[in-house]
Amino acid sequence: MTLKDCDGCLVYGTDNRPLSRARVEISGEEVHLYFNNSKLRSIRVKTVVDFYDRQQGVLRSFCELVIKRNSLPSRQNEPWMADCEILNVQEIFQRQKDLRVKVNISAECMTDKGWFFSGTIQNISAGGLFLVTKHAMKPNDRFSFQHNFSSGPQKITAKVLRVSALMGGGFGYGCQFVNMSLDSETAVRKFVYTKQKEKLRK
Repeated sequence: MTLKDCDGCLVYGTDNRPLSRARVEISGEEVHLYFNNSKLRSIRVKTVVDFYDRQQGVLRSFCELVIKRNSLPSRQNEPWMADCEILNVQEIFQRQKDLRVKVNISAECMTDKGWFFSGTIQNISAGGLFLVTKHAMKPNDRFSFQHNFSSGPQKITAKVLRVSALMGGGFGYGCQFVNMSLDSETAVRKFVYTKQKEKLRK
């Protein structure tokens, strides 16, 4: 069995753009996807699916999907489902759940109260970042910033999880991304993956 511990995925359209997230259920050798996206249609299609496996990382796979109306009791929240056959695994990356890469990205940030401040992102993962700034914040404070990760400017919102005072002044914040759009999540994942490949080539 290709998947070991997976309950979520991202399905791409035939145009290679993100189409929809889906919940994953594994039953023996069978893989079923469940969508809360109501804008799908009945179709048999071969396309790319990113499976988020807790043990293995992200499995970018070429799959055959048979998308159909969900006739199970969960259909009210998940109107569509798909029988999924994994034809081959194209790539495996981010073997850790949230692989972090070191970066040095200047960011102009704005708090949820409208205050602006500057900071430097020192590392980033698909789930969050570490930000260094002189601006004082506390856990659960939120801020947003824009960056061109891979497919045009993306507006990202993050929540402060932990705070550390830095020698020489300033603060370091461990932050979690919140309310990310599908495009933003995909852009950040691709950015992290690309940076990791660049690092391994050096």
